[in-house]
Amino acid sequence: MSAPRLGICMPLTSTAPTVGDYLAQLTAEAEAADAAGLDVVMLPEHHQGLPVGYAAPLTLAAHLLARTSRITVATGVLVLPGHHPVHLAEQVTMLDNLSGGRFALGVGAGYQESDLAPFGVGLADRGAVLTETLTGLGALLSSEDAAFDGAHVAFPSFRLRPRPLSVPRPPIWLGSWSRTGVRRAAELADGWIADPIRTITEIAEMAAAYRAAGGIGPVIVMREAWVDTDVATARGAFEPAIAPVFGYYRKSGAYTGSFDDLAADRFVLGSADDCVAQAQDVVDRTGADIVLLTVRHPAGPGHVETLEHITALGHAWKGARV
Repeated sequence: MSAPRLGICMPLTSTAPTVGDYLAQLTAEAEAADAAGLDVVMLPEHHQGLPVGYAAPLTLAAHLLARTSRITVATGVLVLPGHHPVHLAEQVTMLDNLSGGRFALGVGAGYQESDLAPFGVGLADRGAVLTETLTGLGALLSSEDAAFDGAHVAFPSFRLRPRPLSVPRPPIWLGSWSRTGVRRAAELADGWIADPIRTITEIAEMAAAYRAAGGIGPVIVMREAWVDTDVATARGAFEPAIAPVFGYYRKSGAYTGSFDDLAADRFVLGSADDCVAQAQDVVDRTGADIVLLTVRHPAGPGHVETLEHITALGHAWKGARV
């Protein structure tokens, strides 16, 4: 079994003055993660968000891959029903070749009408569109010539050129909240992404279901985090900062309950050493191969603090591996 990996998730929005300022900050944070020895930077996708943010994670991934040397840059998750498999296969292949195999495509079905309706996909159809798109995409990346004819997605015989560098293909990780989605990840993808809403107990059960369904790729677990001097201080600062994020999750129907209900078995809080120990606990309890921490949120901490936290996490993670 390979050693577990630790990485960070990049937030979509910021209170930075301009989009350019925010993108420069994200670039510096990815460079810091690369230099500190972290393993993955993950970029989500949503549409029609706040004025300062990003909405094209593949474009940002290309930029971050060019500015880093060893870290994996992944989408997490790309709303797959909004992407045509042929176009996406070409983009993934270029990122794979440009980076020397450091790109991973994390995808999901989406759960908001604002992310799906502009692309002609309804909430009721998103699972079927995801399955067909994922099947067609996998065929394109894995075969010399592929065609697909589904109820929602179709393309004639197509020869993907250039071919991907990674063998058998650039990794596709599928995020899902349901057992059906976990089985889909085992059958059609190369890894399963667990969202930050589920408890560790729930994730452990779903990870076991993923393995039982034949999934052999990595289990990737996302956690909300706050780095500070100690657990108590981190918790006090984290609650008001995370409130807008979990208000958004609540509005989307992802959870119910108070902050205290959520804090148990979900958050990673404390010093860098505390956070690394808690990330290792996630690995031990779920069998996770990759743990991804969101250490910066729209309400804080600021960019300079985030750089310090990323560096401290990297050093603590490397120290814990010795």
